[in-house]
Amino acid sequence: MKFLKKASLAASIAAVSFAANAELVAMDEMAMAAATGQAGIDLDIELSGTDAISIGSIVYTDTDTDGSLTIDTINVGAADGGVLTLTNAIDITADGDLQIVGGAVTGLLVTVDSIDLSGGANLVSDLSLNINMGESTTVISQAVEGVAGSGVDADGVTAGATKIDHTGSFQITNGSVDLLDGGIQIADIEVYNMVDDGTGTGTMVKGAVTTDLVMWTDADALNIKAGFEGSIELGSVTLGSSATAASIGSVAINDLAMTGATIKVSGH
Repeated sequence: MKFLKKASLAASIAAVSFAANAELVAMDEMAMAAATGQAGIDLDIELSGTDAISIGSIVYTDTDTDGSLTIDTINVGAADGGVLTLTNAIDITADGDLQIVGGAVTGLLVTVDSIDLSGGANLVSDLSLNINMGESTTVISQAVEGVAGSGVDADGVTAGATKIDHTGSFQITNGSVDLLDGGIQIADIEVYNMVDDGTGTGTMVKGAVTTDLVMWTDADALNIKAGFEGSIELGSVTLGSSATAASIGSVAINDLAMTGATIKVSGH
């Protein structure tokens, strides 16, 4: 009987081994040709519904005073309640830099319930933004001296420092927000750039805003060099929180360009 049990076990192991080897042979013949030479990582994030990613709160506390600022209930998802997929291709380049290429996505929804101070003041409430994202590229690398003897690269980053360089595009197709306890209500928010519609007629339409963001640290600060070219429209601005408050009109900031501004963030 023991012999039969051992024989059965041996036969089972042989069968599993044969099946595994058969599967490996099938993969070798049918799929390996397509996989050969491919490297890197594809990271896809599927968002289902309007609150696919939800953050309860983000709290910043000033440790000198114990005062705080709270960003409450942040949701990211599909504006139509369906499914969106965020695609990312991650590679190490020949220069040894980390490169992340993000795919375009249409109909991304970002909402924030409120931003409040611990003293009771409300800064922002009911923020909602519908966003189209263009393809983006993020590179994390070591800054290389641009001109001999300058000690910095083309972005003004000290040679040898680690930098993050992000280029991309986006368009806010519709948004709304209330400010200061709802006393300022803004609707029909759009952020865009006028672009050629591609028909060859010279017709300009609202399209994506281009962005170029470089971040690095020095001895005492985080530096952010922001590049932005586009227009901002606030389609309806209402002053007053009562039900009878009426819109005072619209505000447009046209052809806003940031090409040389660097923001330094440091403690005090």
